[in-house]
Amino acid sequence: KLFCYNKIMNELEYLKNSENEIITVDSLNKKNDCFVRYLFSDAGNEKIVLDFINGVMLDSNFKTFSNVEILNPFNLTKYLDGKESIVDVKCITDDNDTVIIEIQLQGNQYFIGRSLYYWANSYSSLLNKSENYTRLAPMIGMNILDFTIFKDIKDFHSCYLLKEIKHNKILTDHCMLHYIELPKFDINNISKEKLASWLKFFKGENMSNLIKENNIFEEVEKRCQSFIESDPLINAYRKKEWEDYFHKDELEIAKKENS
Repeated sequence: KLFCYNKIMNELEYLKNSENEIITVDSLNKKNDCFVRYLFSDAGNEKIVLDFINGVMLDSNFKTFSNVEILNPFNLTKYLDGKESIVDVKCITDDNDTVIIEIQLQGNQYFIGRSLYYWANSYSSLLNKSENYTRLAPMIGMNILDFTIFKDIKDFHSCYLLKEIKHNKILTDHCMLHYIELPKFDINNISKEKLASWLKFFKGENMSNLIKENNIFEEVEKRCQSFIESDPLINAYRKKEWEDYFHKDELEIAKKENS
């Protein structure tokens, strides 16, 4: 009973503090699902998501893109109604490659299957019934994870392709899956490469420092400010923060009970 009482009091204290919290560009949780969808898929943010995509591609020594078209523009009403696509962001590049981006805050090894399912579902949607297979094009999955999934790999960025084992030959460029594990990344990393700057962004680096590394963050800062100044958006943001807080709390309790 004492445990339940303390838990309720802690939750009430959290709600009270979060409701009164003044959110700034630097204190904004950059991993919040509502915020990420807004930043990477709101109309007019194409240059921002393009910079992130190219950062991921450059980090794996792949070609970059010059333009992207956002296929599922952010819609707050649909987001609040739970009707937004499961995949956070879906873009198509000037080379006709499709890029799907998802951010996941909690998970385990089962996420690998989930990411494969989302990739396969998106890939199959490229083709309508009776259409020729030549219409298929590369599908690139980019997964930003706030948990560790590959414990035997030290790198924070892993990329997987379909390859022939003996000859290390890539079967096709149509399947590419990137996993970016934020806990493995040291925010004190001195690298000023595009991807490093983006990971610092997600982990809470001050915007003034990021702007010195990559001028795209001047535009990001403006979009962050627009997000904060919108009552409907910031209310949705707070709601998602509460949901994640209580879900995380429930998971920790379940772990203790099963240990």
